[in-house]
Amino acid sequence: MQVIADIGGTNARLALVGPDGMVPDSVRSYRNAGFARFDDLLTAYLAEVGQVGLTRLVVAVAGPVKGDSARLTNLDWTLSVPDLAAAFGAEVRIINDLTALGYASPALRPDQLRPLVAGAAVARGQALVVGIGTGFNVSPVIPLNPGVICPGVEAGHASLPSACARALDHAMPGLSDSFPTVEDLFSGRGLQALVSAHSGGEAAALVSSHGQGNAEGDAVVDLFARLIGLLLRDLSMLYLPTGGLYLAGGVARSVLSTAAARECAAILTAPSRFLAGPIPAWLIVEDAAALTGCAAVARQAAG
Repeated sequence: MQVIADIGGTNARLALVGPDGMVPDSVRSYRNAGFARFDDLLTAYLAEVGQVGLTRLVVAVAGPVKGDSARLTNLDWTLSVPDLAAAFGAEVRIINDLTALGYASPALRPDQLRPLVAGAAVARGQALVVGIGTGFNVSPVIPLNPGVICPGVEAGHASLPSACARALDHAMPGLSDSFPTVEDLFSGRGLQALVSAHSGGEAAALVSSHGQGNAEGDAVVDLFARLIGLLLRDLSMLYLPTGGLYLAGGVARSVLSTAAARECAAILTAPSRFLAGPIPAWLIVEDAAALTGCAAVARQAAG
């Protein structure tokens, strides 16, 4: 019996790997605050679904994974592969939640995606998941036969691309000095810092009211969408994601669900001498997509 889990800062989803090895089954959601440790949550889940004999556990966490352990960014939980294996007698894998979305991307259905840029994805071409939320990172999706592999990276700590810096300084001279790294700009706190420097107010409110008559607020949301486009254009050169770009994370979903998305799409569809045509891009709008990725990891581990 295989269990998969997606542990966020506030909530957790657990499921069994479905009978077909792909679709999560017996999905349950929990508030993390009700448990002192992940072990207690897992024990409660197993009791609720009436399962014993755990053989494999795949956990996606909202935080960095270092070796065989992970500490959640917004929660005082530490997960360890050796400790969980000893406690439950199972094979254990811990991955970052964005990595889980990378493993999920080949199986996502059209209703779980919102098109951002139309284009022809190359069959079995490598793809790239880009997460802009509490923090920033990417997950390369490299095809294997069968399945995919999603190597870990820390792209958020790279220096801000020069194209983004120039766009910031064009909007306000010297503004790029406030954003030395990618994550300093492309994250929830980065969007708020940009809004504070540009026009003031709360970023979430400006995004939700985009297109409703606040010209100054719309301008900063449009700027952020253009900046996303510039970043994605650079990432397209670095990773050549001919299989498509997948955008994830609360910040990406909120900004690119407004009319500001056209600013991002305009940059991604501009002619390029390095690419044959626009790389297709989608927003991941399925909240439980990480479980699909964990199921894919479990399936590949089972051979």
